[in-house]
Amino acid sequence: MFAEPTVRNGHVSHGSDASAYVRFYKYSDKGKESDFVEIIFPGDARTEMRRKVQETDKVRWPNHWAAYAAGEQSKATGYPLEQWREVDEAVIRDLNHKHIYTVEQLASVSDAHLSNLGLGARELVAKAKASVDVMKDTEAVSKYAAQFETIKGENELLQQQNRDLAARLQALEERLDPDNGKKTLTLPKK
Repeated sequence: MFAEPTVRNGHVSHGSDASAYVRFYKYSDKGKESDFVEIIFPGDARTEMRRKVQETDKVRWPNHWAAYAAGEQSKATGYPLEQWREVDEAVIRDLNHKHIYTVEQLASVSDAHLSNLGLGARELVAKAKASVDVMKDTEAVSKYAAQFETIKGENELLQQQNRDLAARLQALEERLDPDNGKKTLTLPKK
């Protein structure tokens, strides 16, 4: 299935910009230095784009632009292939050569570009998609576990405050009624 092309900020997109390899850099042309951008979509060897930076690029990839402006090198966000147990070093080198650095980028490779990845690409992309789904589920479980721990701590605090208030109330009642509500009945002597 092919992604339906969309137009955003004057740019045609055939998928998610989040998976794109984007690098801002300085380029000197005829003695004049300018900011340039390199845009590569994972698995698509034919759409490598290098051109002068436009204002829309800064809006389209604000994190990459901020890193470049701060003098840092932007990195692909996601789970690094080097830490993923489904691939060996040779496959990682090959994928890195094709500007695929994370499991999320691999999972986003479209069917149209699978042939650029070589034999076993469909299975590898399917494994990457499954791993991304598991990571999302794990994130959700971790989020709910953290919320549970927070609520549990708040509950324990409220229970302690309740015990403290009950003890204070009992102390006040004892001060007001030292007999603790016990009335002694004295019978008249006959």
